[in-house]
Amino acid sequence: MRNEFLRWLRDLPRLEEVRIPRWLWGVEDSVLNCSLHTFCDASKAAYAAAVFVRTEYNSSVQVQLVQAKSRVSPIKPLTIPCLELLAATIGARLAVSVKKEIDQNPTSLFFWSYSSAVISLIKKKDYWSVLLWNRIQEI
Repeated sequence: MRNEFLRWLRDLPRLEEVRIPRWLWGVEDSVLNCSLHTFCDASKAAYAAAVFVRTEYNSSVQVQLVQAKSRVSPIKPLTIPCLELLAATIGARLAVSVKKEIDQNPTSLFFWSYSSAVISLIKKKDYWSVLLWNRIQEI
């Protein structure tokens, strides 16, 4: 344990090399294209969504995390597709709030989910239970 601590202590000055960008838009280049990408996922324990902005400049492409949100699954057990739908719902809400707040007007919005069940639920126009129907309408 002592050796591990000493190794950590030796590496501590390297933290000065870490750079975390605080700007979404580069100053040196003009923005050519801006798009928002929202990723949603769920498990038995939790569900989450994250919004990234992808910005194309004259000389480069930059991708940055803008906002993310996660929630613990309810005590009452829900199916994985239902939890995936809840993740898609918070993803849609996040994307709307991010789009409203950023200076650049995104040319396109992309929503990504591994769940083919959720994608088919959203595309189908059938009547579902109240919980599912309300979430699908919101998305």
